[in-house]
Amino acid sequence: MTTKRKRFLSAVVVGMLWAAGMTAVAPPAVAASAQVERWAGPDRYATSATISARTFSGTAPVVFVASGLLFPDALSAAPAADRLGGPILLTAPDALPAVIEAEILRLKPARVVILGAEPSVGPAVEARLAEVTGLGIERWAGLDRYATSARISAETFPGTAPVAFIASGRNFPDALSAASAAKSLGGPILLSEPGSLPPVIEEELTRLAPGRVIILGGDPSVSSDVQARIAAVTGASVERWAGGDRYATSATITARTFTGTAPVVFIASGQNFPDALSAAPAAARLGGPILLAPPWGLPANIIAELYRLKPARIVLLGDTPSVSAGVADLVTFIGSDVPEATGGRLTRATEVRAGTCLASSDGSHRLCVGVDGRFGVYRGSTALWTSGTNDPSVRALRIRSDGNAVLYGRDARIIWESSTAGTSASDLVVQNDGDLMLVSSGGAISWSSMSSATAPRWRLPYASGASWSAGAPHANSGNTAGARGSIDFGPRSGEDRRVLAIADGTVYRIQCGSGSYLGINHANGWQSTYYHLVNYQDQLVGQFVTAGTYLGDVGRTVPCGGGATFDHVHLTIRRAGVPVSVEGVRFSGYAVRSSGRDYWGFWTNAAEARVLTAPGGAACCLTAP
Repeated sequence: MTTKRKRFLSAVVVGMLWAAGMTAVAPPAVAASAQVERWAGPDRYATSATISARTFSGTAPVVFVASGLLFPDALSAAPAADRLGGPILLTAPDALPAVIEAEILRLKPARVVILGAEPSVGPAVEARLAEVTGLGIERWAGLDRYATSARISAETFPGTAPVAFIASGRNFPDALSAASAAKSLGGPILLSEPGSLPPVIEEELTRLAPGRVIILGGDPSVSSDVQARIAAVTGASVERWAGGDRYATSATITARTFTGTAPVVFIASGQNFPDALSAAPAAARLGGPILLAPPWGLPANIIAELYRLKPARIVLLGDTPSVSAGVADLVTFIGSDVPEATGGRLTRATEVRAGTCLASSDGSHRLCVGVDGRFGVYRGSTALWTSGTNDPSVRALRIRSDGNAVLYGRDARIIWESSTAGTSASDLVVQNDGDLMLVSSGGAISWSSMSSATAPRWRLPYASGASWSAGAPHANSGNTAGARGSIDFGPRSGEDRRVLAIADGTVYRIQCGSGSYLGINHANGWQSTYYHLVNYQDQLVGQFVTAGTYLGDVGRTVPCGGGATFDHVHLTIRRAGVPVSVEGVRFSGYAVRSSGRDYWGFWTNAAEARVLTAPGGAACCLTAP
């Protein structure tokens, strides 16, 4: 192995779609691209101040101050903050952070309310708040988190309430998504022990006399015994909004609250809670839900909610340790909407959506993206080339800014790629001859389906009947950037070692300093080059040869640099001397596929069955027909 490494078819008839392996469905409806922003500071207190400033650009009549280390007290405060029109700001237990002090001074509140008893927010903080604001500081607190929850409810809802929400006082995620629901339905958020209903909460429920009680989270958060007790105490209709985990519960709460779309969605960490606590007033005020995300990405149910809600804004809460850059990229993709490609050309600013086709300029050929996750180029009902993929979650084919053409799933997974990252490719052209050409603005080709009648037909570079190890596509240079246009082939011990021309053409020499190796100029500007050989047949330079002509033997020579660890030929496909990705290209009826990184991929036969997998290097074996 070497170490060098429209016119879019606005209406497509059912018969044509069926012939292309698709169903006649409309492309997914998406809103204009969502504005994705991040509200964050260097720590939880600065983030809390930032959220407040973004939500309350002027002053606020009241400010709630809660512990940034002990979270239960703030969980019940979202309805109070919404009803009284102020933010929830976080503080350290024993000292008021400077950034919070500055934000309170900017807000000029007429009231400051501390949430929780002194272990949560100490007397030094209370004294400092009184000093900087000149106000008498209120404290809404009880003997424990449940009594504090009941106190906040009583202060916010002095009369009855039509609904009450019950969440775990031990496991906090379920309550974080409930701010907008509490606003919409007009009720408090009360905390409960998982296995028993605290007497103080039972008393508050009795006082509120709600006709409806909603439990947030599954049985481990709030048990069925608690549910039964609530029903017995209140005589209310008791329901449960829950999912299989905290993220599914978050999605369920959102779906129950926002049956249509939402103008804004907040994304917060499902494992680190301060940012979401401060965002509850913002969510209620701006009319959007808080959805929870794990560090590693977005679960399918959260992704589905984002598509369904079609927000115009998506706000990430907290810095990258809370909501990762990967989540930000995924949210940006989900919230994006680009125009449909037209005129036979897919650009970086357009897309071909699942269930649609893009016709060549003369209408003779079509690039179609099937709802089954396969895309290809078609002449009438005949497939000339396909991606060989299958994924019903497919969203669209796009070209990234790094030159890679990518078939994306709805969750931003890469279903297929052209293996051209690091090139200047900017347009995928559906040519009138049936080729798909991925080109730069200057016309340089980075990938081709090689599906036109005049495109070369490659054979394997060894004799019929021989079985050689074969590698996966990789870049020709010493790094992983650029078109993956090279493949390594090597014989088993005792096999014929001859390397043969892969198509008709004229032999030429590639000179590099004091060394050289051979290549062949083929029809229509295509080239193949053969590196690492010994016994180069130099007498062929300048001569026209046919496919199968002997060029030399496999070896480990490095006339132009690089290295080799076994005897093989490093075959590269080029156009105008520049490597062109071989993703999906056929050699003697076999198609080579990349798995998304150099040297990793597989080969399939004419029936698209996998016949060889190359896990990071050449693997045995492909038999030449």
